[in-house]
Amino acid sequence: MPYIYRCRRCHASSVPGTRHQAEDARQEHRDTKHGGLAPDGERIERAPGSTRHPDGRYVSTGAVLVVLLLLALAECTARIASVAGR
Repeated sequence: MPYIYRCRRCHASSVPGTRHQAEDARQEHRDTKHGGLAPDGERIERAPGSTRHPDGRYVSTGAVLVVLLLLALAECTARIASVAGR
């Protein structure tokens, strides 16, 4: 799950990374821009669009395969029915 460090005072953000990388970016930003002090409004948050589980935003492959098989079965049934009806 990617995290981002944000400093609201400077309108600065780190690149998405692990929680540890975001904490390192926070400390580096504090040291270089704020003299080691913690600015108001800074925080570490999950990156937008991320989920708790990395596969949580995707459709299950099994569900997609079931739908494709049902569509193929429906197409075969329709073809057999049209040939039998002639």
